[in-house]
Amino acid sequence: PAFLIGMAHVSRANLIQEEELIMAGSGGANDENDDGVVNEQFTGQDFRRTAVEGSYGSGRDTSYRSFDDEAYNMDAANFISSAPDETEKELLSVAKANEKFESKKNNDSVQSVAINISLIDERPSKQLAHLLNDLTGSSIIGESPDANVMCSLSSKKKNSDPRLRFEYIGRFPFSLVLPELQHQSSSRSFYNTETDSSSRLPRVLMVAEKPSIALAIAEALSPRGNYRKRRGISRALPVFEFTSNHFRPDPSSAEPLKCKVIVTSVVGHIFSLGFDDTGKSQSQKDPGDFFQIPIVKQEETTTSKLRVIDHLRALAGESDYLALWLDCDPEGENIAHEVIAITKRALIEKGTVEDRILRARFSAISAPALRDAYAKLEKPNADLSRSVDARQELDLRIGVAFTRLLNWRCVGLARSRFSPSTRLVSYGPCQTPCLSFCVDRAKEIRQFQPQTFWKAQIEAMIPGSSTNYPLVWKNTNGQDSSSFGENASSHKDSVLQVVNHVSSPGAELRVTNVKEKAEIILPPLGLNTVALLEAGSKAMGMSPKQVMNVAEKLYSAGFISYPRTETTKYDPNGFDVRYNLKQHAKHEAWGRSASYLLRTKYSKHGRPPSRGKDQGDHPPITPLKAATRQDVGGGAAWRVYEFVVRNFIGSLHNELQFTRREASIRVSENNDQLGETEFELAFVTVDSLGFSDCCPWVLRDIGASRDGSNELSSLKPGKRLSVSKARIEESKTKPPKFLQEHELISLMDKNRIGTDASMAVHVSNIIDRQYVILCDETGVPLRPPLPPRPGEKPRPRQIGRYMIPTALGMGLIDLFGQESIDDIDSPILLAQPAIRKKMEEEVKLIASGEFDKEYCLEKNLDWFEKRYWEFEKSLSRNRVGDFGRDLCPIPESLKKWRKYGVFKGKYPIESSQKPRNNRKAKGSKPPTNRQQKQQQRKQKTKGATKRKYKRRLRSVNKS
Repeated sequence: PAFLIGMAHVSRANLIQEEELIMAGSGGANDENDDGVVNEQFTGQDFRRTAVEGSYGSGRDTSYRSFDDEAYNMDAANFISSAPDETEKELLSVAKANEKFESKKNNDSVQSVAINISLIDERPSKQLAHLLNDLTGSSIIGESPDANVMCSLSSKKKNSDPRLRFEYIGRFPFSLVLPELQHQSSSRSFYNTETDSSSRLPRVLMVAEKPSIALAIAEALSPRGNYRKRRGISRALPVFEFTSNHFRPDPSSAEPLKCKVIVTSVVGHIFSLGFDDTGKSQSQKDPGDFFQIPIVKQEETTTSKLRVIDHLRALAGESDYLALWLDCDPEGENIAHEVIAITKRALIEKGTVEDRILRARFSAISAPALRDAYAKLEKPNADLSRSVDARQELDLRIGVAFTRLLNWRCVGLARSRFSPSTRLVSYGPCQTPCLSFCVDRAKEIRQFQPQTFWKAQIEAMIPGSSTNYPLVWKNTNGQDSSSFGENASSHKDSVLQVVNHVSSPGAELRVTNVKEKAEIILPPLGLNTVALLEAGSKAMGMSPKQVMNVAEKLYSAGFISYPRTETTKYDPNGFDVRYNLKQHAKHEAWGRSASYLLRTKYSKHGRPPSRGKDQGDHPPITPLKAATRQDVGGGAAWRVYEFVVRNFIGSLHNELQFTRREASIRVSENNDQLGETEFELAFVTVDSLGFSDCCPWVLRDIGASRDGSNELSSLKPGKRLSVSKARIEESKTKPPKFLQEHELISLMDKNRIGTDASMAVHVSNIIDRQYVILCDETGVPLRPPLPPRPGEKPRPRQIGRYMIPTALGMGLIDLFGQESIDDIDSPILLAQPAIRKKMEEEVKLIASGEFDKEYCLEKNLDWFEKRYWEFEKSLSRNRVGDFGRDLCPIPESLKKWRKYGVFKGKYPIESSQKPRNNRKAKGSKPPTNRQQKQQQRKQKTKGATKRKYKRRLRSVNKS
């Protein structure tokens, strides 16, 4: 049909227009490597017969070898778009292939003309003929397309059939339709390229990290929220266009410029690091070779599918300035320079590149924060981006080399003796030191020797009260007090004498003295990433990775500020406390605390507290607007949002003031053999709630109530107490507990293992790879938080998130050796956090400009390569065999840990683990024929007995 041919014409015209836009954004030349070979990997997948090998299909080359020069070199002389000589050679090499293609193309064009001629002779459809008669006065189609008819058919009217436009276009050859289609496309464009270039406004391309952030930028910066949305080359990345009167390419300029703004986004990193695949495949290479194989930037799979590079280059071709709105952290700065590498060729032809590439610094996706960042555009930080490149290259080379070595030697044993689902035995510069913290605690538990002690449990009652209060026996033996506590002793006789004396008839307790001590607890500091991860794991029952995912969603939705920061101090000049508190003054949960601060502490000024540390990155995590549980979405999102708000209001509040009282109590008649037997009863009364009004969990930590009342406050010298309970209890010292997730996060932050953005990923990796398993305080593996099935009772809540090393995790750390770590050349240092801490410090020096990237890479890679060859030499057959013999499945390793008494209570049997009478155990043998016959006889006997009983019962009822 003619309309199908018309659709093909329109699609072909759009493809030609896209190629022209991409070529304009590429600076008029393709990418060129050091050998002078043109790489056409960024022009879309090309399935033509003339396509260069490696530009399409699974063998497509996605390497970007000139990334460093185009991302960091701002010298325009190196990027003047002129046709290189190598391009001509490449075109000549393809000339022969073009001959066959052109011959077939001519044959196809002849057939196409014949088809179109035959269609022109045919009469158009009734709808098209009627429309042509109304527009031109004749229903006959001419030899060339009429511009007025095509314009009328292209206009969007109600009840208009789009097939009529395609039918009209399909009745002409493509060469005649193409000019009209291009003219319509340019006239519909937001910027008409046919107008005088001197009179048109400058155009600014703004690139965000996500489409949602691009939408927020367009809504905040466009006048009254009036912007136009259109599609670009990538259908997943919308384009927003509007006019702005506040663009300042130079912050020192007095008057802003009027400009046209184009806002779009990427979807995270555009490139990733990979090895330059030349020669033999990676599977055939020695693991030690990965310290020397060249590293190259490669296009991400998602980027390739969504055509992000073509999308950005096409928009850069029609822009004069580039404004980068990526996240203001090291990773965001690295993505910003990836965008620069793609779009810089298009900006070179329009002036000095360094003056046309700008960077927006913002910490919240709110309209005031975005407008403030738009008014203070800065220059990109190339050193910060280089530090990310250095860290990525170090992690890639070191991780791949050691992981391939461990896989070659150990993964077979792990699959046969630990778990068949083991994918790999890996090493990571951050992952392995993170695992070593858990293994070190497990070794402390193994080496622990329990000791028996006796504890005096004595409780007293105040006259007129029904509450029993435990008393603390002031043990005079300092050694026993430090080992077993003040209420216990290793001498059973001494404890027994105290218990017998207190429980003797007529014995009374008398208060001899009451000591008072006023104490305060300072408000929390501004919330940073580490504190948020610790609170999420400790109080909310969420993994660090889950907390970060929820926080990023809240940030993208505009509920909280940027969640990746190390700063705990509010900006004394740019942060207005009153503005933020007013948004929460009417909230039903914490509005009372916010209103109190507005009436008292911040009634005249809005300066924040001066406590905390400024690390120079982002301000602390704060709420941006008040929201209810329904607004946020409930569940985990609400728990994280509520903690952020309460911590924020608490950090602005006053300190918590309370009085700690310690009452000294003695037995009314002391035994001379016991000497001065003294007890102590401590209690707390709250004087001023302070920040605990908004953070009530602090009161539980100090053992106080919210109203501050305590009946123990009536205790005075001379007051008598009655003994309600006195007994002796034998117990044993408990080993230290396994590390919990929040404790591991704290250790990683203290030892500088990972960054605030990667800590949660490292913790998740050692769990996903089964080096540790998450259990509750009873030693039961954590269940996924699923609701109970209909008719099923809810399972008991699991308390704690303990990280218990498996046999695979213990064996992996043991492979690095047990010798002394005093030797700097020892392979055991590979599993210690000190090496990673030193590496992170040197990488940070690159970001500050004090260290050269190449020198840092050479120094660290040289040290790790030497340790690699020493580690490979130490992996003897006997050592690997010992590693395999110590492996066992996870249930078996948990049974071994229970023998050390590290878990609380007895191991509970879950409903799914209880044996059922009607269901045979899994793995049991099928019954034999003899057993089946015996079972049948029993069933027959039971049936006969039931029938006899029923007959007898009927006869009795009749009588």
